[in-house]
Amino acid sequence: MKRFLALLVTVALCGAVILSTAAHGQRSNSNKQDKLARAEAVSKLRLQKRLAAKGIAADDVKTLRVFEDKDKAERAHTHFQQTHNGVPVFGGQAIVHLDTVTGAEAVETTDNLVEGVDVNTTPNLAANAAIKAAKDKYKEKKGCDDCFTDAPKADLWILRHEGVDYLVYRVQLSRLDGTENTSEPVYFINAHSGELVWSYDNLQTQSATGTGSSLYSGTQSITTYLSAGNYYMEDVNRGIGTFDNRNTARISAFTGAITSFGSVYRFSDTDNIWNSTTQRAGVDAHYGATKVYDYFLNVHGRNGIDGNGGPRTYASINGTTGLISSIVHFGKSYNNAFWTDSKNQMFYGDGDGTAWSPIVTLDICGHEMTHGITSRTAGLVYSGESGALNESWSDVFGVMVELYARGGETAGTWRIGEDARTPATAGDAERWMDLPHNGMNYGYTSNDQPDYYTERYVGSSDNGGVHINSGISNHAFYLVAKGGTHAHVPGPFVTGIGADKAARIWYRALTTYMTSSTNFAGARTATLNAAIDLYGSGSVEAVAVADAWTACGVL
Repeated sequence: MKRFLALLVTVALCGAVILSTAAHGQRSNSNKQDKLARAEAVSKLRLQKRLAAKGIAADDVKTLRVFEDKDKAERAHTHFQQTHNGVPVFGGQAIVHLDTVTGAEAVETTDNLVEGVDVNTTPNLAANAAIKAAKDKYKEKKGCDDCFTDAPKADLWILRHEGVDYLVYRVQLSRLDGTENTSEPVYFINAHSGELVWSYDNLQTQSATGTGSSLYSGTQSITTYLSAGNYYMEDVNRGIGTFDNRNTARISAFTGAITSFGSVYRFSDTDNIWNSTTQRAGVDAHYGATKVYDYFLNVHGRNGIDGNGGPRTYASINGTTGLISSIVHFGKSYNNAFWTDSKNQMFYGDGDGTAWSPIVTLDICGHEMTHGITSRTAGLVYSGESGALNESWSDVFGVMVELYARGGETAGTWRIGEDARTPATAGDAERWMDLPHNGMNYGYTSNDQPDYYTERYVGSSDNGGVHINSGISNHAFYLVAKGGTHAHVPGPFVTGIGADKAARIWYRALTTYMTSSTNFAGARTATLNAAIDLYGSGSVEAVAVADAWTACGVL
């Protein structure tokens, strides 16, 4: 221990020289890794004073990731996970933002550490007992405990819930069967008593050139793959593939239980003109996925959902190229679309023809794939305020993908799912960023979409309002982009800076300053830090961000 601390002190004292010297030479991959290792060590030292003030031992933080800044030269960010007696603390995270020239903190540490953790970390029951308890709870609610499509997963955490610390098993269940019960329940089971402490649903909803007749974007060129005389809906250059679920589900012949979410088939065509009824939804999803991929790569420098060209779950017909995969025609009359961390894929339902037509619009494709990006960066927990931010950030980048693909604003730009929602009602949408009170009303609140912090929903439905309360931060983004005053609450006039600048700020906030437990106040801080990084303290852009959050009641 003394030797380790001595090493840290040495790094701290000479960090400015070492890190600055590395910046001026030819940096190979090994040099970059060395630099990140030094940044991690200095960051851990910088964090120690904060840890001491909170009564957290230095050994009780573990590094999650270290990354260089793409937008700000000579910066590195180290993301830490808090533990207690070796058990991770749910939501307990911090990010040190280091100036690698001086070794000082470039921006105040993002701090969601949990102070004063006090719980016995020796469980009284095994993981399989926790899984059984979770399945029993699910059975109480849904009437089955054998309807899961993947094996349950259980891991040990410390959870602070309503002011009390619990040792819990986080049990992750998966029911991806294409019915109205499709879900990914997460149960936190008390590892001492076996009782349920908390739960939420983690289902995060919504090299040939062919011609595709899409449902919502007209006739588009799509990249396909020719093999043995057939074309497949696969873009091997980008690593993107679109597949057909054919509304299927596998049922065990022995028990009658659903054993998988269904079969997956390749889309194929002989003339590379994709215009059949079944193909058209695939065209939208394929076209949408490529536009999402291109947007994040060309605008934000991000290669794929995970930043490394993936995740690639299915292989191309060529047998070698992995593909970021979208699955269409999921379930029967399924009124949803979702991203799932357990499968690392997007799934799109056909809708029932009344509430929804096929749910494969450009903004929905952008929305679902952004959930994947969020899970690999901030990891915003899909419940309460962090879950509302998770939904909102997906809405934001769904809008940005649509803007990118269309080349500018249209009448529906600031509406979510407007092309597919209630097809018989013209001008309808699932959510409205410019006028959130126009959102769909499910009875949870008087207007379903609050856009001011004090009117937020605080009940337990909708995972604690993840879709309902997303209107607050959606409207903040809209004001930053377009300017003006709040939709209905008197407040400051916001000077709009344009959607592109606003999106750069929101992306940087997500990937650099937000953690799994960031709330609305934390989102204000994260976006303001990002704006200052990109455009300077006191800049028009930074002032716009501050004014927009103030206008929406987030101070």
